[in-house]
Amino acid sequence: MRKYIFLLFIIFSCNIATKDQNDLNNSAEDTKEKLLTEIDSTHLREYIEKSFQNPIHSLEYQQYLDSALRIVPESAWLWQQKAMPLYKARKYQLGRPFLEKAVEHAPEKYLDYSAFMKCIFSKDYLKSISEFMRAKKEFGDGYVMDHTYNFYIGLNYLQMNKFSKAKEFLLLSKEQQFKDFPKDSPQEACHYLDWYYLGIADFELGNYNEAIASFDLSLKVYENFADALYFKGRSMTKLGNEKGAEWEKKAFENGDNTINEDNVIYEIYPYQVFHKLNKSVRPK
Repeated sequence: MRKYIFLLFIIFSCNIATKDQNDLNNSAEDTKEKLLTEIDSTHLREYIEKSFQNPIHSLEYQQYLDSALRIVPESAWLWQQKAMPLYKARKYQLGRPFLEKAVEHAPEKYLDYSAFMKCIFSKDYLKSISEFMRAKKEFGDGYVMDHTYNFYIGLNYLQMNKFSKAKEFLLLSKEQQFKDFPKDSPQEACHYLDWYYLGIADFELGNYNEAIASFDLSLKVYENFADALYFKGRSMTKLGNEKGAEWEKKAFENGDNTINEDNVIYEIYPYQVFHKLNKSVRPK
């Protein structure tokens, strides 16, 4: 925490005395950073320190950030810090304007993050797709929260029952990771959740053999992944294989081994069968 406070202080604190005359004569249009007085810099650091001394869901946390933003209203990071706890508290409508401000001031840093929040948190799938497509166009294919943009676009389409489009982007995600990690085995180069959701797309499309192949690759990395075990069993049953029931039973026996993304403590992920709210699927 002290590291972030120090970095922010460095970013927004400028020593005017070290500026050469050419810099000082630059027009306001060319000057991107706000020059702070020593008093403003001191107050900025004080407000940020005090905000993080309070719980992130508290009113005091927000009020101190508001005070900091009165000094540096162009700080995308501060706007994001205001938005984040509201999204985690499922107060999406309250957090959205703050996240929009972060994107406005630094789209290269927060556009993909905003798209991620709309996919996993607020479930605003069309807007999430729009923002990811804009990020791809302006900044190229990238990663946010450990996954490719294409991965999240695929999830958005899954949640809208557009399974062919979901598969299209999940395949793009797979190929992107194969290209980025050419020395790794297929199951390692491509994230286990990519394999899982690619299996889900094929399951929904009725391509059960292809779905099983993807679930198997996911299970090579996460051996007791209950959700993959469950949908593999269902796929086998759809193909008339009586052993599918055994895989479904194994899934319930491993119900605690579900999707383990960091944000799963706040949100249920798409096609997460063994989630925290569904007590009926927990081992007895």
